Amino acid sequence: MNELKNELVTFLFDNRAMRIGNYILSSGRSSHFYIDLRILQSYPVYFRKTITLLKSIVLSRIGLDEFDCICSIPTSGTIFGSSLAYELFKPHIYVRKDAKDYGTQKKIEGEIKPGSRVLFIEDVVTSGNSLLSALKTISEQSSTNRAIVIIDRQQGAAENFKKHNLQIDSVISVVNAVEILKNNNRISNNDYDSIREEILHY
Repeated sequence: MNELKNELVTFLFDNRAMRIGNYILSSGRSSHFYIDLRILQSYPVYFRKTITLLKSIVLSRIGLDEFDCICSIPTSGTIFGSSLAYELFKPHIYVRKDAKDYGTQKKIEGEIKPGSRVLFIEDVVTSGNSLLSALKTISEQSSTNRAIVIIDRQQGAAENFKKHNLQIDSVISVVNAVEILKNNNRISNNDYDSIREEILHY
């Protein structure tokens, strides 16, 4: 799995899906790094590697019998959640950020049975607010809740999830990612130190 992680992280950086610079995040916070995993859907080999890594986390840390369905977080999380659900032969649902203003005006797409144990799938988390919003939406219909994210920016999500009894596992942490990039001569020691400092003082 470590080799797969190395391949994925260097691919993301080389294709500008991970960037070093000065960026404003959706939260309004400034950051030295930016991550957007949507590019993976256009590269089947690396998309498949990502699903393999997610599947490995499910099998090694959670177990197939510990959850009933997969819930992904739109928009980019749905790309990975639906594919993982197909791979594991599990039902898939997703929660809209806002309910449709036409038709049935549903906020949950797909069918969830009362008391279902839900495994959330998200691509990247910072504070984790989008995932927590989805958790709130389905809280009356679900029981045990766990989450897997592809990349955890390590800037508050794990702590926020803990307050809501939501356990998170990540495929790759940002610290792990920048170590891979430094070891593969993709970033300088100064960039590495800047990102580590940002995470330390998020």
